[in-house]
Amino acid sequence: MLSAIESRSSMKKPLLQILALGCALAPFSLSAQNKVTETRDTLDKWVETRQIISKEKSDWKIEQSILGDTVQLLSSELARLEKSLEDLEASATAADEDRSQLAAEKEALSAAAAIVESQIGTLETQLKRIIKALPEPLINKIKPLVRRLPDDPSDTKLSLGERVQNIVGILSQADKFNTTLTETSESREIADGKIVEVRTLYWGLAMAYYVDASGEYAGIGYPGADGWEWPQLEGKGPEIKRLLDVYEGAEAIQFVEVPARIN
Repeated sequence: MLSAIESRSSMKKPLLQILALGCALAPFSLSAQNKVTETRDTLDKWVETRQIISKEKSDWKIEQSILGDTVQLLSSELARLEKSLEDLEASATAADEDRSQLAAEKEALSAAAAIVESQIGTLETQLKRIIKALPEPLINKIKPLVRRLPDDPSDTKLSLGERVQNIVGILSQADKFNTTLTETSESREIADGKIVEVRTLYWGLAMAYYVDASGEYAGIGYPGADGWEWPQLEGKGPEIKRLLDVYEGAEAIQFVEVPARIN
């Protein structure tokens, strides 16, 4: 019986040793587990931090690119505005020069207008005397302009421009008439108060020839102090008639000798 007790006692000793070892190792196992957990947490935080840093870097690159584009756009806009400002300054300078030139031209025109205004009354008076010496066909053509000449140049409601326009219009028509040949049909009073129908050929403002249909009555015309004078030329009817026929194309072109007079 003592042997059996000793045998059980010897078996309990290894078991107790194992339990004691397990109890001794238990704190070390818990400590290692805690360290693994801490390490894992640290790694997770490190990875998270790296991700945040990477995202911040990516966002910064995007913002940097946007800022670069914005700076470039603003620089281009600034250059455009500076160019526009230069153009406006150049335009303002040109406008100032134009205004100065226009002011000088206006001053010159005002001075010229003052000279014309001081002389236009004399011109109108002289023109009225000249009109009396113009041929009747021309007078009939310029009658509307002649009627606009003021009776009293010193007292008229017409503007300076209107008065100048009248004078220029009359002189222009007179110049045109003076550079051409003009044929008309007219009634002419001859000897004994007889009235005959004649053809009249005006050589500008210098002179004219007239002849009736038969060639019996013919003469010459020229301007005088109180209008045109029409003396009859005895015996020159056939030549003057031939002259007008040649002008009209009724006869072949030929030399025709006729009297002439120029005042």
